[in-house]
Amino acid sequence: MTDLSTGCRGVVPLRARLAPWMSACLAEHAPHALLARYGSPLNVQSTVPFVAHMQALVDTGAARGLALTPFFARKANKCLSYVKAARDNGFGIDAASLAEVQQALDLGVPGTRIVCTAGVKPDALIALCVARDVTVIVDNDEELAQLSARAAGQGTVCRVGLRVAGFEHAGDTLHSRFGYHVDRLATLIERVLSDHADTLDLAGLQFHLGGYEHGQRASAIAGLLPALGVLAARRRETNRPTFMDIGGGIPMRYLAEPADWPAYLQAHGEALDGRRAPITYNNDALGRRATPTGGWSAPDAYPTGHDLVQADWMAAVLDTIHAGRPLHAHLAELGVTLCCEPGRSVLDDCGMTLARVVHVKTDTAGRHVAGVEMNRTQFRTGFAEVMFDPCLVAHPERAAGAPLEAYLTGTYCTESEFIFKRRFVFDQGLARGDTLVLANSAGYLVHFLESRSHQFELAANVFIDADGALVRDGIDG
Repeated sequence: MTDLSTGCRGVVPLRARLAPWMSACLAEHAPHALLARYGSPLNVQSTVPFVAHMQALVDTGAARGLALTPFFARKANKCLSYVKAARDNGFGIDAASLAEVQQALDLGVPGTRIVCTAGVKPDALIALCVARDVTVIVDNDEELAQLSARAAGQGTVCRVGLRVAGFEHAGDTLHSRFGYHVDRLATLIERVLSDHADTLDLAGLQFHLGGYEHGQRASAIAGLLPALGVLAARRRETNRPTFMDIGGGIPMRYLAEPADWPAYLQAHGEALDGRRAPITYNNDALGRRATPTGGWSAPDAYPTGHDLVQADWMAAVLDTIHAGRPLHAHLAELGVTLCCEPGRSVLDDCGMTLARVVHVKTDTAGRHVAGVEMNRTQFRTGFAEVMFDPCLVAHPERAAGAPLEAYLTGTYCTESEFIFKRRFVFDQGLARGDTLVLANSAGYLVHFLESRSHQFELAANVFIDADGALVRDGIDG
């Protein structure tokens, strides 16, 4: 099939974006042969889009006279190839565990270009960060005390940033279980500067908000400007730079056709209301709830149809007017470096996952279900559903079959083991040996929850090199 989208589509389509390099790779490397070589499922990836997305963020700041340093959120993908690409292009690494910090250091990333944002920081992690000059984002007083004591014991100074939360936006407070309340910040800064002057170098402020609204980020930056100004002034006295770190949550778009999203929501709502046949298994609501006005809430899924994404989203944050000037002007005047920790958005177009169809059968209710050689943890984050459609490459030795509709199930022995709860149409049939192509899977989807339950092997990770060859990533050992 020359058009990969013709082999499989949702009963109500949510057409996925397939990057040109993915189509070229599938044309050059027979998918069924790749699965025979590496096993199913298989993650095929490229660092080229990653570098481009990271550089676009840097350029967005530079165009506004602002130094902007992105730190790749390593938790979004475990592969070492992205760490090497960040290292070679001058970007940073956001590490959230001892292993992530150690791997970055082992690959030659300087500690000064690593930020540790782990929500829980055991002694071994703290010791490594202090010893190797890694910047640590501090979440609570116990971390402050541990870092200070460790730095004193090693006769050094640890660079830290304070995580802050509780900002006001549009009349609401943006609460979080992470970090210090913004109302305590002025007192906290003075306490760190006085009580830990010999052990902690308070270099900046950080926040990480849930959701993807750029206006919330702008409100948080504006709320931190007074404290940031005080800190920057104190640090300028000793000629030391200051950072403002706005965390991650930079959106991206999965869908090739944004109009598919509202059409799907309407059709799914009609199915839940009983006004059309179900389009999900057992009419699953996918986390949607009935609203007081008679409609349905959004699905429990990463938003797939964002209008404002990546560098354009960052530009909207920085161009927000505060006190008569854009936020980037305030930050540039303070001389701070703006930092961010993108994961999913900079992995846009970086990977696809291939998986083998093993059988097609009917269940006791007469519905077609296709068994796929992968499990649901290998293509999912914490959400109830992934809201874009797979593609299908038929095995080259099979003839076109009769159209059918089917659900896709995985290898775990539970009734809930579905790769998707949505139903798909296969216009040329579906058979053992066919290959499902799950586009745009590199960001969180393949590594965040992956499990070896039943003793199945984890998916192999291969990268397209400059010559078009496939190379196994070092994380696979």
